[in-house]
Amino acid sequence: MNKDLSFEETANPMVSIIIPCYNHEKFIIRTLESVIADNYPNKEIILINDGSKDESDAVIRKWLLTAAQKEPVTYINRPNKGICATLNQMIDLSKGKYILPLASDDCLYGNNIAKRVAILESHPHKSVLLNDAFVIDDDDKVIMQSSSTDYWKADKAQYENDDDILKECIKTPRIAGPVIFYRKNIFDFIGKFPEDIGFEDWYFYQRAASLKLIIFVDLKVALYRLHGNNFSGVNSPHGIKIAKSTLKVYKRNFWIYPGLKYKMLALKCYLRVLAWYIKLSIKGEK
Repeated sequence: MNKDLSFEETANPMVSIIIPCYNHEKFIIRTLESVIADNYPNKEIILINDGSKDESDAVIRKWLLTAAQKEPVTYINRPNKGICATLNQMIDLSKGKYILPLASDDCLYGNNIAKRVAILESHPHKSVLLNDAFVIDDDDKVIMQSSSTDYWKADKAQYENDDDILKECIKTPRIAGPVIFYRKNIFDFIGKFPEDIGFEDWYFYQRAASLKLIIFVDLKVALYRLHGNNFSGVNSPHGIKIAKSTLKVYKRNFWIYPGLKYKMLALKCYLRVLAWYIKLSIKGEK
């Protein structure tokens, strides 16, 4: 955990946009075109179709006939392995200094990759940048002005210093969605995503926050899409899956939390989620 987080300035360092796709034939082209539309000069797209049961593969292959001439694209179509295994595979394939994860139903916004690079380049001791996003519906209509405050009900004032960021990440990270951007080498310090955890966000945020590696800048960088199949979110129909995954995260990260204060906070949150999980189990939810 004491490896050197050294800063090496590079003009236009490569950014790897990693896109895990699962059953998003309706949205994936809009997602990909939003990446192409950003004029950052040194980027690559890594796209894995994680065993989609719809026509995502056919839609992507048709798009690739022209898109491959615009940007370097690595595309893999394979059986389903889950989000964490897919993210780990894409990270291993990536060549960039920076990684921009983007769900296959969300979009980039505002030609902001260069700004995001500049922010982390100017903060050499931070590895994770969090921003904000507009919320859109199935038809690309903006329905909320902020995924953080309007949808996740976040208090942005709680993301202004390292201690408050860690508290929020332990309780429930409310700056979420397609707003994360990070140095690839962060995984040298926090490890890859455990592939038996289906809800990767909390694991990542808690580990990064425990090392004081997260910075929040209030900038709209993406379009977060709400539709009936969203896995996570405040109104997710997958409550018991999220609860089980979150309980695993608290167990895995317990000894990472710095100091007794944060361990006790995590224990309190663990018990709260455990009660939620038991309640859902009794009700027979999935």
